[in-house]
Amino acid sequence: MLRRTWWIAPAVVLTFATAPRSWEERTQAGAQSLTGTWRLLRRTQHLADGTTREHPVSVGYLIYTAAHQMCYVAMDPTRPAWASAAAPTADEALRTVTGFQAYCSRVEVHSAEGFVVHHIEVEKSPNLVGHDRKRWFTFDTPDQLRLRIDRAELRPPVVDDELVWSRMRE
Repeated sequence: MLRRTWWIAPAVVLTFATAPRSWEERTQAGAQSLTGTWRLLRRTQHLADGTTREHPVSVGYLIYTAAHQMCYVAMDPTRPAWASAAAPTADEALRTVTGFQAYCSRVEVHSAEGFVVHHIEVEKSPNLVGHDRKRWFTFDTPDQLRLRIDRAELRPPVVDDELVWSRMRE
């Protein structure tokens, strides 16, 4: 019995010696992984009927800072240009707003659970300031991030909404 279990004690010590111990340390480790500028690769929505679709807002950037702040901006690249560079028509303005997403927030990282909460401070829609957005995160590689929108925020027929990001490097 002793010969078979000699490796357990060193493994347990190593695990606890290298793992972050406090909530603050776990949060900091998760925040450091997220910190940086990310470019949107794709946004895929899964629908209740089993089909998938690419979201039209498909060009975007996401910035997480070490100071627990984030900003997101994205657009539908097929939005038509305005007829006048000075000012849009009412229809052009409406298409501009519906084809554009932007918000900034304080960030609360829950690394162990695999999610981040965005506490919205600036938002395209004034009605959403003060609300929270929960995003489940995984890393395919250190430079590829997947964010899934929490199901409580989804509206039928969407049952899953996933954004895949690539870390920008100098």
